[in-house]
Amino acid sequence: MGARHAFLRAGFGFGNMPRFMVEDDVASKKLRILRVELASHLKPVMPMRAVYRNDAPPGPAGRWLIEHLKARDGARIPTPRKR
Repeated sequence: MGARHAFLRAGFGFGNMPRFMVEDDVASKKLRILRVELASHLKPVMPMRAVYRNDAPPGPAGRWLIEHLKARDGARIPTPRKR
């Protein structure tokens, strides 16, 4: 979180942070809060990525998690509502 906070303060895009970590930055106008509104039929989605070193691949639990995330990926795409 510290690196993400530093990136935000340096102006590298936008991100989600716990409010308590950025309160002073928001008060001093170094950062500002963006409110994102989604259509009512959409649910917020947080993309997940698995990153690991080639010389230290994940063990059984890590492989399970990666496969679980891959399998659920298709389920996260919102489908249009029928009217």
